[in-house]
Amino acid sequence: MKKYLWLPLAAFLFLPCSGMKIPNNPKLVVFIVIDQLPGEFFQRIEGEFNGGFRWLLDHGIEFRNAHHEHANTKTGPGHFVLGSGRYPGPAGVLANSWFVRELGKTVYCVEDPIAKPIGGEGDARSYRKTDATAIGDWMKEKDPQSKVFTVAGKDRAAVYLGGKNADLAIYYNWKGSFISSDFYADKLPDWLVEYNANLDFSVYRDSIWDHAAEPEFYKKYGTDDNFYGESDVFDNDPYSPTLPVSLKSKSLEEVNRFIGATPWFDKTVLELADILIRNEDLGKDSHVDYLGVGISMSDWIGHEYGPHSHELLDYYLRLDKYLMKFIKNIDSAVGLENVNFVLSSDHGAIPLPEYLQSIGIDAGRLNGDVFNKKLDIIYKRTNNEIKYVAGGFYFPSDYSEAQKTITLGIIKTELADMNAIDQIMTRENILKLEGNDSFSRRMRNMIHPEKSPDVILVIKKNYCSKYPFGTTHGSPYDYDTHVPIIFSNINIDSQKVDRMVATVDIAPTIARMVGARIPDEVNGSVLIEVVK
Repeated sequence: MKKYLWLPLAAFLFLPCSGMKIPNNPKLVVFIVIDQLPGEFFQRIEGEFNGGFRWLLDHGIEFRNAHHEHANTKTGPGHFVLGSGRYPGPAGVLANSWFVRELGKTVYCVEDPIAKPIGGEGDARSYRKTDATAIGDWMKEKDPQSKVFTVAGKDRAAVYLGGKNADLAIYYNWKGSFISSDFYADKLPDWLVEYNANLDFSVYRDSIWDHAAEPEFYKKYGTDDNFYGESDVFDNDPYSPTLPVSLKSKSLEEVNRFIGATPWFDKTVLELADILIRNEDLGKDSHVDYLGVGISMSDWIGHEYGPHSHELLDYYLRLDKYLMKFIKNIDSAVGLENVNFVLSSDHGAIPLPEYLQSIGIDAGRLNGDVFNKKLDIIYKRTNNEIKYVAGGFYFPSDYSEAQKTITLGIIKTELADMNAIDQIMTRENILKLEGNDSFSRRMRNMIHPEKSPDVILVIKKNYCSKYPFGTTHGSPYDYDTHVPIIFSNINIDSQKVDRMVATVDIAPTIARMVGARIPDEVNGSVLIEVVK
């Protein structure tokens, strides 16, 4: 494992040596990953939790200065890092999607053209495309009888949390069913077939999502409910991104998709995770089992409304209760003394630019309409020989150095007046960055020396690439990289750790906890506050 250049040796001399540690060799490890949970947001409201989040904090070691150490802070790379302990760029996980020059097309991070879906309509997804291993693989290498399952709303969350040898990675197909692919199994287990047969999101058409707390809560931690800059997901007329909302106006087909814009979907995921634990007998014998749980729709709600919205604040109050029920159910099925919990997130998010402007910060948006027009000009001036995908320009493999220089000049000229773009950098520029500052580290860790784009756009700090409403993530700045890390067990007391740690540390720490071998290529280090 590689030690961090940014962590001085002196820091190790002052690490706390006292305090209870997470027990080794549990019967079950439950790794909960919440999609888009900014560290600042979590710490801002954690005093209000009285359910599952509170239990994890009261029985957990909380790392309050934890960051993703890569710049492409997207869902795919984030979940890959959490599962593998490796930086995404050198491992070839460039974004959620990227352009492959040899194929002449854009590929999705967990797509599998060989596999077929099982359990219903949808796309076959797997770990096949990724040349790496994950926690589940290390556990099965140690003990082939360990069971490894994942369940998530998003396919890339389920796939990356499990690894190559997971028994099953379960994800939602946006058509009303949870499915998988024959990369993992020939068919779904009977209990999941039965679950899907009884799953009916249309029952929520009669439900109202309204404020769950008193007005003072939202006033203390958020903005006005009708805050300009939030997306109006339910297309109210006139523009009014406010609670309450319902799915009553949606058809059944639409409900199966728009359920993801409500808190009720992730309640379902946790219920399914509980059913999985019971039906697959996780944590029932001497072989350590693993369950990865991807809480995915926090990302949809976060994207649309931002981290100061009534919607996101309300969502987390509800998730807090859902998590407590899940923990109690695990106690009933396995016994909490036999379970180690881990909680983290794949990325944070920038607050709405309009909110930042309201408190005096220089902020704004990348005007998507103007950018797309400029992109068309760039394509025309380069004879449509280059491709722009996920923040980067890909040149043909046979481009000469002279052609690269000319094309770079065209890109810089056409984008020169885009105030939201801070830098236009080549892949080689980034690989040559020698600084140990957070920007340089995170940029280097997102780059593959051959597969990455030739030219990468770096958005300006406090500027958002989502247009014209909502927010997003994907930058090297702290609001995108700062996430919670919590390791919990019923037999330990609450501890808070302020030293800087990285999300690549989670996987090797779990490996040490269960006695699995940590591969040499892993970038993270074991968190010594956690394991004995």
